[in-house]
Amino acid sequence: MSTHESTSTHESTSTRESTSSQQTTPEDALADLSSTTVVVVGAGNMGGAFVTAALAAGVAPENLRIVNSSEESSRRAAEDLGATPGTLADVADADAVVIGVKPYQLDAVVPSLREHLREDALVLCVAAGTTLAALGELLGGHRELVRAMPNTPMSVGEGVTQLMPSPEASEASVALARALLSASGLVVDLPEDKGHALIGAAGSAPAFVFTMIDAMIDEAVRQGIPRPEATRIVLQTVKGSAVLLQETGDHPAVARSQVMSPGGTTAEGVAALERGGIRAALAGAMDAAASRSRTMSGE
Repeated sequence: MSTHESTSTHESTSTRESTSSQQTTPEDALADLSSTTVVVVGAGNMGGAFVTAALAAGVAPENLRIVNSSEESSRRAAEDLGATPGTLADVADADAVVIGVKPYQLDAVVPSLREHLREDALVLCVAAGTTLAALGELLGGHRELVRAMPNTPMSVGEGVTQLMPSPEASEASVALARALLSASGLVVDLPEDKGHALIGAAGSAPAFVFTMIDAMIDEAVRQGIPRPEATRIVLQTVKGSAVLLQETGDHPAVARSQVMSPGGTTAEGVAALERGGIRAALAGAMDAAASRSRTMSGE
């Protein structure tokens, strides 16, 4: 019997309408996914990151099938990710079907799943630029539907994923979605209408962080530090700063004040950042990403 069929109903730590965030629970992390069959349609950046997280959560490589636009692309992606190449026919036996195609491909790809899809199969969409209502229509009213908006750090177990079940989805399907994401990092429960804001705060935000890291490394090199050492130094500093905030729970402003001596180097550097408009630039980047997400969703 599949994990999807045998998973017992359990209460989430928050209701469907809750706006609180949560880490995946110990029960999710311990779920036995070894016999769960998963088909990932579109294993690009986001779909590929999901494959890595699902394998880490316990899905067996032979049970995780990748279906890309061509047989060769499916084979290559499966080899790279440690999964198994598949075809759309595999959808008929899947406990979970993950939609990872680009947003502009949804209208063409999603309807092709309908004839193969089991009534009780979870459909988990990790594509941006859509809605539960639009996906439900494309799937002919399929009830077991969940949207998940992750970011790419999920591939190393440090991602952020917004989980959005359809009102009709069963608790078993939501539990299965959580279990599949249990090795991905932080899973947050936010209503679908908060998804655009999350795009700016998490979905697109890794690229903003990468841009800042790149700039810091370049400046360290300009100041005379060899690039390999500059890269290691900056990466560890960014990582250490985030971990410090997570473990202490301090507000960023409090943590900043603790390293700012009056008239010192840090105070001078922070003043330069403020004069350069770092807050406005970051806010503008997040707002631009959220606005683009609304446009892509037709809002």
